[in-house]
Amino acid sequence: MPDTSQRERAQRILDAAAELVLRWGYKRVTIEEVAKHAGIGKGTVYLHFESRAWLFMCVLMRESLGLVDELTAAIERDATAVLPAEQARLGYLGVQRRPLLRAMFVRDNELLGELAHEGAINPVREWKGELAFEQFHLLREHGLMRTDLDIDTQKYVVGAVQTGFYLHQSALGSSDADPQVAATAMSHTIQSAVQPPGSPDPEALAAVVPAVLASYQRVRASLAAAIDERPSKRPGPPDNRSGLPQRGFE
Repeated sequence: MPDTSQRERAQRILDAAAELVLRWGYKRVTIEEVAKHAGIGKGTVYLHFESRAWLFMCVLMRESLGLVDELTAAIERDATAVLPAEQARLGYLGVQRRPLLRAMFVRDNELLGELAHEGAINPVREWKGELAFEQFHLLREHGLMRTDLDIDTQKYVVGAVQTGFYLHQSALGSSDADPQVAATAMSHTIQSAVQPPGSPDPEALAAVVPAVLASYQRVRASLAAAIDERPSKRPGPPDNRSGLPQRGFE
């Protein structure tokens, strides 16, 4: 595990990379520019991140940590946030507040280049896939999701609805669209598709909250560990550097 000074330096590198990619786009940002912006030498960047692509994947994973924290806090405030429709609504709004995550969700080639299509280690898709598989089982067992469709179909439906809302706004090219309106419409669609009619049982909600929070905490720990891991501890090019299961969400 990196010491405090190493962790602070890594965060400076990530800050510099995030700022530059938003300003210039992934294709134009070099390791030399990141190092200069962070006030360090080029070689120092490689002490923390083994490649340019992995550095920017870590930038995206760090953005994902903020989204995980928001969702966790929402569940702690209100148990209804464990429901798929509400998680989708909150996640959509959280992504809209984070330009880099928004670019990843809409496959913005101008901003992220090939990173927009790196499905094998795409951080948000990974943790969403893991959470969907685990949480859908739990919610179905407690009567908080319909059981007339199998889980794989429900995952597909939820993923397709979310993807459609993200990409439709991008296709329109409208920066004036109200994210709250889109998020509410998406939530209504998902609720109708996978949740039973009527109000959820408060006792069932309370029963699932600890397990849902624990699943978020595990995913957060995996993402944070992947960001902190130094190149010398990653011999060769593993396919799954985040440590998360490779289970699809969309």
